Amino acid sequence: MVQSLSNNSFTNFGPSTINTDSWSQCFLWAKDWIYLSSLLFICIMLFLRLKNISFFSRFYLVALLFLFTACADVKNALVHDYPKQVSFVFENKIIVKGADNKAMQQQLVNELGNYWDDSLKVKKIRQFGVFNTVLQPINFQPERLPRTIQYMHAYLASKGYNQTEFTPIIKIDTINNEWRTRITMLVQLNKKTLLDSITYQLTDKKLQQIAINHLSQSYLKKGQPFSNENINNELDRLVTLFRSQGYFNFTKEKIFAEIDTIDQSLMQLNLDPLAQINQVTNAALMKDKNPSWKVSIQLRNTSPSIVKQYHVGRQLFYSDLKLTDNPDSILTTPPPFSEYKNGIVHSYRKRNYKSNIFEQQSFIKKGDLYNENLYYQTLNNFSSLGAWQQIDGRTTIKQDSVYLHYFLLPALRRSYSFDVEGSRNTSQLTSGNLLGLSTNFTYRDKNVAKKSIPSITNLRLGIELNVGNSNNNLTQTLLWNVGHTYSFPSLILPFTPQKSSNSKNTRTNFSLNSAYIDRLNYYQLKSFTTSWGYEWKKNKFATTGTWIYKPLNIEFYQINKFSKLDSLLILNPFLRSSFNEGNVISQTLNYIYQGSTIKNPRQNTYFRIGVEEAGGLLGLTSLKSNIYRYLKLEAELRKIYKYDYTELAWRIMGGWGNNYSNNNTLSGQLPFFKQFTAGGPYSMRAWGLRQLGLGSSNFYDTSAKSQSFDRFGDLQLEANLEYRFPLFQWGSYKIGSAVFTDIGNIWNARDTKEDPMAGFKLSRLYQDLAIAVGTGLRLDFNYFIVRIDYALKMKDPTRANNQGWMDITNIKWTEVKQNGTSVNNYAWQFGIGLPF
Repeated sequence: MVQSLSNNSFTNFGPSTINTDSWSQCFLWAKDWIYLSSLLFICIMLFLRLKNISFFSRFYLVALLFLFTACADVKNALVHDYPKQVSFVFENKIIVKGADNKAMQQQLVNELGNYWDDSLKVKKIRQFGVFNTVLQPINFQPERLPRTIQYMHAYLASKGYNQTEFTPIIKIDTINNEWRTRITMLVQLNKKTLLDSITYQLTDKKLQQIAINHLSQSYLKKGQPFSNENINNELDRLVTLFRSQGYFNFTKEKIFAEIDTIDQSLMQLNLDPLAQINQVTNAALMKDKNPSWKVSIQLRNTSPSIVKQYHVGRQLFYSDLKLTDNPDSILTTPPPFSEYKNGIVHSYRKRNYKSNIFEQQSFIKKGDLYNENLYYQTLNNFSSLGAWQQIDGRTTIKQDSVYLHYFLLPALRRSYSFDVEGSRNTSQLTSGNLLGLSTNFTYRDKNVAKKSIPSITNLRLGIELNVGNSNNNLTQTLLWNVGHTYSFPSLILPFTPQKSSNSKNTRTNFSLNSAYIDRLNYYQLKSFTTSWGYEWKKNKFATTGTWIYKPLNIEFYQINKFSKLDSLLILNPFLRSSFNEGNVISQTLNYIYQGSTIKNPRQNTYFRIGVEEAGGLLGLTSLKSNIYRYLKLEAELRKIYKYDYTELAWRIMGGWGNNYSNNNTLSGQLPFFKQFTAGGPYSMRAWGLRQLGLGSSNFYDTSAKSQSFDRFGDLQLEANLEYRFPLFQWGSYKIGSAVFTDIGNIWNARDTKEDPMAGFKLSRLYQDLAIAVGTGLRLDFNYFIVRIDYALKMKDPTRANNQGWMDITNIKWTEVKQNGTSVNNYAWQFGIGLPF
């Protein structure tokens, strides 16, 4: 056993201190659960009373078993090129004891795995998505263990564990001529070292006062565990703080943290030998019981220029540089033309940009104290405009002022792109029901009116083909859409705000859009929409929060109804309000949050919430005869946990809409173009596109006229869970797979006499929920991902028996509905990109 000892000393932590990132926890338990439960399920399906199962289905289930096996850890790994009758490292294992909780314990196990000495670390790879293989195993060298313990101890000490005990356990398994050495490192953490006190002893009065005024932002708090990471973060914070207060020459080399590990009771002079023994004994007991250190932030010897505050002189923008231009040469020989106003110098060769945009987009003014945060914020702001592909910055000193230089390399102003998208929903792999194709032509201009205003013109043409239709009606839906958008890089308001906003990437958006949808034999929908709104972002760490507010959104619609829709409305009059002709005048507010954090860089979060209110804007009482009045809410939360080779992703989303119009024609439901749908490659994958719902209603199964019609609802709930893992790599292309489950449905927000099972009731939620399970392939071509999913209807709310659950002892791959139509209990889905 090797025990770490802590010497009484003063330790300096400065710029050379290493900051080690924290890695996310391993999702080992979920993989084992998925593997075992799925294996059991497949075995039951294969061997229990499946007399009618087809050869294709048996083949698929075997393939599914192969994919599930890819999720499992195969502990009996294969070994290639091993030394015969010589001990070699076969397995590394770490056991941590004394952690605060299981999550911290697992995190430390994962992180300590990075600190094995290279001569003791096993190199395993996954082959064909199934087999763990040890390649070129390393001879076991026990003399390398102390180095590994040293690495691990240094890491744990940086986390506050300074009294850690390490016990290496060696076990050698002999299999024929293989001498497999399993190394287990038992780590006893013991007590964490806490911070006893934090003081700032800066010799400059102004710097000392600035540090005291911002104590609330400190990374160091009394009583928290000692951490090298927090000390480095605190030093970085102080340097950033001082450089935002005009101290241009202040750097991290000018500041350090002194760590006092000496027990103050030992500093008391005592001539009695017995008393001295008691002092040492008591200090040792206190050290084991409640170890604590003191931290003092101090300045190194500084020159007068280090503690001198600088103001901003001029800001110089070089707006049309070439890739071959050298910034040093530009400083000495600037472009031939320039304009000067309010401390802004615009230098250029050709006047491709108007000078006022540089003052508008800069967060800095002449005469302000130099603020490094605002300088970088200005650089990022110009980078986000899109008119320049590369932004660089330099600073120079002239007397008591800092001159800020911006080197701007223009992006290609005009560009064109042409994209093709596709999706498929099929009941068989070779023949099915719905194939969607669309083409998108996009024209972009990144510098409209020479003001760095981007505009986008988009033309989309699409078609949905019912390739399995027995009535020879191949074409199901035709659509075209043309839109044009301007995004002004500033707030355009009817009034001047009292305070200017420092929010990043503030924009004003204006859009025009026209669309045509022909759902053959059902309806034609023509629309024209326009909106005016604002978008602004606020960043925190690595995450970005975006607010989008549209105070004015106008949508005009014209609906032509045909015979099949009329027949459907006769069967269910409640649908009539969804297809009545009306217009929308609304305002919308959306918030989108996306990113990761410094603490959890392997976890990505996406959150969106939105609200739309229509008809109540400006009290449109005189227009309400043809204006929809409704309130619509939507929310979505996604989370992705990334591991070394795999990732776990889940999504929860929901929506609700309420039509509160008093008009008999437009009241009842939301207009169908504002309602929710479920099913398809990106939602409830065991059902066809827009073919799930509503609730437990079998309305669409009782008439052949309604079987293929799209289903719309005012309320939606859905949850998705997907575990993604690699299979193999072919050249630069990556082949992966996933297992997933989808749970959800759509409903009417109100009960109706015509279709009572379509309304949402909390007491019937379990009965109404649909559940799908499946697996699929992901073909990663670097620029895009082709996805093929196979999903099974484990629980279908319209299934009459067994509360909708599939009887796994008597699998029925197809079911005959009340209208005589045969419907498959599984679906193939083809899509571009990940489902979420």
